[in-house]
Amino acid sequence: MTSLTRASQDACATALRRYRFVAKSRGLLLQPSGSGETSGWLGLNLATWSLPHVLHVNPVVGVRHRSLEAILVSTAGWPAPVASVCRPLGYLTPQNTFLQWDFSATDDLTAVAEDLATAVATYGQPFIDKWSDWDAFSRDVADSGLLLDHDRHLVLPAVAAVNGDCEQADHLIRQELDRTAGGQDAYSKGYRDFAQRFRQTVLAH
Repeated sequence: MTSLTRASQDACATALRRYRFVAKSRGLLLQPSGSGETSGWLGLNLATWSLPHVLHVNPVVGVRHRSLEAILVSTAGWPAPVASVCRPLGYLTPQNTFLQWDFSATDDLTAVAEDLATAVATYGQPFIDKWSDWDAFSRDVADSGLLLDHDRHLVLPAVAAVNGDCEQADHLIRQELDRTAGGQDAYSKGYRDFAQRFRQTVLAH
């Protein structure tokens, strides 16, 4: 890790503390909630092609639900902390386009970090607030367009299981197993492994 990378991430972590974000690791911050079940999730994606002179940072805003995370970690092997849904910050702004913040070795890193943190609070916080509500999340996420095709077949059964609807969870898994039956690609094989673990560790209880 270059000195600019380290200093830029530290400046961001400091600026984001004002908005209750706590660094979990360099480049990954969580915003605890009162319940402890949900938290805001913020990833600082780094583009390093201009180093050592400039570091480009693309913030990704998300929401973490611990009950959903526990299932996806144990069945899909996702690393914690898991963002239930996430979106690059630029697509939450009025511009609705990719945005990045440029941290230059010759500029004031604190000023750039403060601008990034303000954008997170202004445009990212409403996203966090909306999707932190579990009832709204579990009702709307399937049609939100926020889940990647491969992820949705992991996430939606887990959502059903968290809601206590094991019959629906198993139905969703069977649908995807039928669709990928006989497939020898990495996804199809991985999904069969996921389905087996899900049924053994979640549906068997």
